[in-house]
Amino acid sequence: MIHLYYFYPACSLAAHIALEESGLPFEAHAVDLKDPAKAAEYKKINPRGTVPAITVDGVMLSESVAILNYIAELAPKAGLIPTTPMERAQCISMLAWSASTAHINFRRSFRPERFCADPATHDAVRADGRAAFWSNLEAVDQRLQNHDWVMGRNFTAVDGYGLRFYDWGRIAKYPVDDLKALTAFKDRMLARPAVRRVLAREGSPLVA
Repeated sequence: MIHLYYFYPACSLAAHIALEESGLPFEAHAVDLKDPAKAAEYKKINPRGTVPAITVDGVMLSESVAILNYIAELAPKAGLIPTTPMERAQCISMLAWSASTAHINFRRSFRPERFCADPATHDAVRADGRAAFWSNLEAVDQRLQNHDWVMGRNFTAVDGYGLRFYDWGRIAKYPVDDLKALTAFKDRMLARPAVRRVLAREGSPLVA
């Protein structure tokens, strides 16, 4: 049994969707990272205090790219990560970009204090992060111009990240509906039963 620890609206959505799509047995546990006491208790499971994390037979694994790769290995028929060497490498490359570039740019836009302690710099850090994340959203929209899914013809683990990026854009009041391909992708994601189950479980307003 896999135990998944998630927090809405964190990037843990990608792992949550991947598990639901995989057909693997798992239990999902919401973590309240806004409550200091509950966040401290969660560090007994994941000392980094971040989501997503999974535990399997008492062994903990954190970081989205590693978790998504692990899920894909356990459920190869789900096609979450391609199996041919180049397609697999391209998919992992996109996951790494999502986690280390787009995600970090969004974080700069709303948590500038994590990047610079001087309050006098926070407005500039926030503005730079917003501009960079918008550019990232445009890049994902461009990838989707002629394809249904971020990696092309087939649904993969990357698509959970794509939906989270759309939702972050909506939450942060970016003009995401101007990105027509990304918005159409969001609608295709919402048409997937597994995705809708995850969003309902997390209490996402995307399925309200």
